[in-house]
Amino acid sequence: MNVLKVGFFTAVAALAVLAAREYLPRDAVQAVAARVTGEAATESGAPSRHGFVDIPLPDGQSGHHVVIFAPANCPSDAAQRAEALARRLDDAGIPYTRSQSANFSTLSSQDEANRVMSVMNGPIPIVFVRKRARAKPDADAVMAEYRGG
Repeated sequence: MNVLKVGFFTAVAALAVLAAREYLPRDAVQAVAARVTGEAATESGAPSRHGFVDIPLPDGQSGHHVVIFAPANCPSDAAQRAEALARRLDDAGIPYTRSQSANFSTLSSQDEANRVMSVMNGPIPIVFVRKRARAKPDADAVMAEYRGG
């Protein structure tokens, strides 16, 4: 009899999860799932401790290293900030790549597109650390975000 009760409870719970996926926003389902599993979850678009926001990676980026988006060989203040950041990352032994452009072909919602635009339209350099990005971060924030601190 107890086996039947456990099986019935499991089936009802599975149906509840499936129903929630249909009627609740995706972010709400992910937040509930994170609470149930004990995983750390940030609200969609909520910045990390170091000011980085969850956004999708640009096309062709793996997320295993820091990506610095800024003009190359440019005397502007923004390009010089990117150069200084790259030197600090080199000194700290943190892997990075540099790029002058980013494409996002897999945005799944208007909210996601708005978050991407809010970061990418910010002051240069734009820096990605895994699946988070920030406009014009200082080197200490980039290193702390990379190290997970």
